[in-house]
Amino acid sequence: DGAGMIGGLAFSYVASPHFDGRVKEFRLFADVINDVGMTLDMLAPHFGREWVLTVTALATVCKVSCGIAAGATKGSITK
Repeated sequence: DGAGMIGGLAFSYVASPHFDGRVKEFRLFADVINDVGMTLDMLAPHFGREWVLTVTALATVCKVSCGIAAGATKGSITK
């Protein structure tokens, strides 16, 4: 949870100035990064005990980034 919060804050800090000008790109990014996050979640048990936590935290950051990008671009698409 902590990795998701910190990752989400970092992503929104870096990407927020570009949300309005690049709506379609961020929507595509949200779809792709969500797929990456879900894939990492499914593959995490196969990485071994020493890497499960790291891979799961990275998957959480991917899914949080998806939520931020999709939510930020949703308003521009529906107008």
